[in-house]
Amino acid sequence: MRNKRVCDYIAEAIQNEILSGHMQSGDPLRQEELADSLGYSRIPIREALQILESQGLVKRLATRHVVVADFSDEVIEEIYDLLSDVEIKLLKAMMRSETTLFEATKPGSDTLQEKAGSPADINISGETQFHEALIANSHNEYFTHILENGLWCYIRFAVEETAAGRENTHRLELLSKIAKAYADKDIKTVRKFLTEYFECLCKAVIAERKK
Repeated sequence: MRNKRVCDYIAEAIQNEILSGHMQSGDPLRQEELADSLGYSRIPIREALQILESQGLVKRLATRHVVVADFSDEVIEEIYDLLSDVEIKLLKAMMRSETTLFEATKPGSDTLQEKAGSPADINISGETQFHEALIANSHNEYFTHILENGLWCYIRFAVEETAAGRENTHRLELLSKIAKAYADKDIKTVRKFLTEYFECLCKAVIAERKK
């Protein structure tokens, strides 16, 4: 789990407003107004806006003004499709190099592969741990950048901030199936269940935005 800075907490608060649809495409984000409303100095606000820009949530205009980026349902679907594709490519590379999907985190603890078929044993931290393990095994810096932004923005929001996302039983079952397929070196089944996993996240976000 990463250590959060002040700018990370600010970025998360704005992420939630944008991804929930409370802030609309084209809405301006002014440092002075954000500093006043959130009660922080302009330095962490500026750093938070840089984070949001790297995540594709905001864009900087030629005038240097910052506005919310386009977030139609189609764009949201494209984002979760991209995250799914990158994780599949990474899992395929890990499979070729015979990398263990999860190492035991403490003596006597099980890997996710050993828990496959027992979704009740995997809690919400295990869901985050799955993506963190992939990032830790990435040797492609661009993939790492995409997946870190994906985890701490789009996956985090879907899992923690949406009603459907908090109902995680089915997703944990999918992660167990992915772990088993990975252990069996069955990339087709990994692709099938990982695609379904990200479709669940995407649907949760789109449903939340329609409330």
